[in-house]
Parts: sequence; C-alpha cells; structure tokens
Amino acid sequence: MRTLTGVVAVAAGLAMVPAVAIAQGAAPKHELGVDLGLGLQSPSGGTTHIVLVTPVDVRLGFVATSPLSWEGRLTLFYDSKGIGGSNARYSLAPDIQALYRLGSGSGAHGLMGPYATVGAGLNFADVPNGAGGTNSSAVVRLNGGVGTRIPYGSGAFRIEGFVAYDFRNTTLGLPGTLEVGTRLGISLWH
Repeated sequence: MRTLTGVVAVAAGLAMVPAVAIAQGAAPKHELGVDLGLGLQSPSGGTTHIVLVTPVDVRLGFVATSPLSWEGRLTLFYDSKGIGGSNARYSLAPDIQALYRLGSGSGAHGLMGPYATVGAGLNFADVPNGAGGTNSSAVVRLNGGVGTRIPYGSGAFRIEGFVAYDFRNTTLGLPGTLEVGTRLGISLWH
C-alpha cells in the first residue's frame, strides 16, 4: 500500500509541475507524462479479462527536432484475476519506446498531433507457485500503438490506443498474453 501511495504522490507531483520552458519559448528537452490505462488481456489458453493500469504509466521522453524521439516508461499493473484465476497480483513493466510524429506537428515546437509508437521491455511479476507462496518472474513484452497530443495550456493531453504481447515463460507456467487497450494522460515539457 505504501508503494501505491508513493506512486500516486509522484504522479500528482508530475501533473502539477509547470512547463516553464515552454512558457518562455525555449525548446523543450524532455516530455514528462503520466497516464491512466485500461486494457483487455487475453492469455493463451486462458480467460480474457480487464486489466487496470494503476495508478499510472510514468513517462520520460527525450524530445528531438526530427520526427523520431525516444521515451522510457514505467508501468504498474494491477491484475484483479491473476494468472490462471489465482489471487490478484501486481506487476511492474519498464520499457523503451520509439515515438514517430506523423505529419509536421503543430502547437508548441511542433510536438502536438498524431504519432505512432513501438517499444520493448520486461514485465516483472510475482507468480503463485502452488505451495502457498510466489515466484518472481520476468517476461519480454513488445508493444505498439497510435495516439495524439492535444494542446492544453502549456502542456497536452495524450490519448493512445495500444497493443502489447507478453511472451510465455514455460519454466514458471506463464502463458503468452495479448493485451489491447487505451491510455489517457497528460504531458508537460521541461
């Protein structure tokens, strides 16, 4: 619970940081963002269920003058169903994303408008071991999506549809998992 409270506090702090560099007209170097996500997850050979990405994805992007830029993401998942219908579980998924601006962009420094993204990372989770305990696991995760940035004051709202696939881990009995969902968030520049 302390971890969850800490992540909420960090997200709230990031959402309240003013984008001073944009207001002064300087070219931004970083995009800071937080997202709330909702996805439909379908494990191979399992039951499809809803996953809430809570409380947030935290993003740090490196703004470039070219259409291609990079960002790191850290996502905390809460899965109410768990693996194979077991108890609820949390997992942590860091990844690296490549963002490609579609079109010339608009707004502050051409950063607004549609984009496509593709990325890869790891999904760390605790998996029930059948003996009343858990085993820690990490699986490779690939993802991609399309979205847009909509200007809002000195920042932007960011809406993104995504598809992700977690590869299976036969050692721990984790199935390959397909997830389709959406992220809604806010971006600020520094």
